[in-house]
Amino acid sequence: MIPLFDKKQFTKIPYTTVLLILFNIVFFFSFKDNLNEIIYSYGFIPGDFNFTHILTSMFLHVNFAHLMVNMWFLWIFGDNVEKKIGHTKFLFFYLLCGILSTLIYFFFAGENLNVPLVGASGAISGVLGSYIILFPKNKLRVFPNFVFCSFWYIFTWFCIQLLFMYLGGGNVAYLGHVGGFISGLLLIFFFK
Repeated sequence: MIPLFDKKQFTKIPYTTVLLILFNIVFFFSFKDNLNEIIYSYGFIPGDFNFTHILTSMFLHVNFAHLMVNMWFLWIFGDNVEKKIGHTKFLFFYLLCGILSTLIYFFFAGENLNVPLVGASGAISGVLGSYIILFPKNKLRVFPNFVFCSFWYIFTWFCIQLLFMYLGGGNVAYLGHVGGFISGLLLIFFFK
């Protein structure tokens, strides 16, 4: 269920969302030739705690598909949240959700102590958590051609994250998604 677009609540340009997307894309293509080395150097490794790497890991992606899915979700959901709380607040909100997502993963990582955590998914999950609070009745068009109430789409997405987290998750840090979502769900009350 890939979201195609939502009902835009505002018409101004979401500068912070656009800059975050551009920064992630530029970061990815700047390091794609030695991506594996960069991921192990600047990704967040729970067994080797480094706060700076919590920030750098949010802008690293393992491949082009990972980058595009994250940036697409940020584009669909980030603009309305940014317009609701403001450009600067949105930047801090996004980063804080990413940090909290990573810290939640860190505290509950278990045996994955040497596997680098990378991607914007935790921060973007926080954006979804805030979206479900701010725009629960917003209409969302989903591929191929369905319309969902945003509350039910995001709620279903969250349940899927919980299910895959329970099943082990493979190479995806579903716990980070859940942590980011809950962070955004709670933090938005302080940012709006």
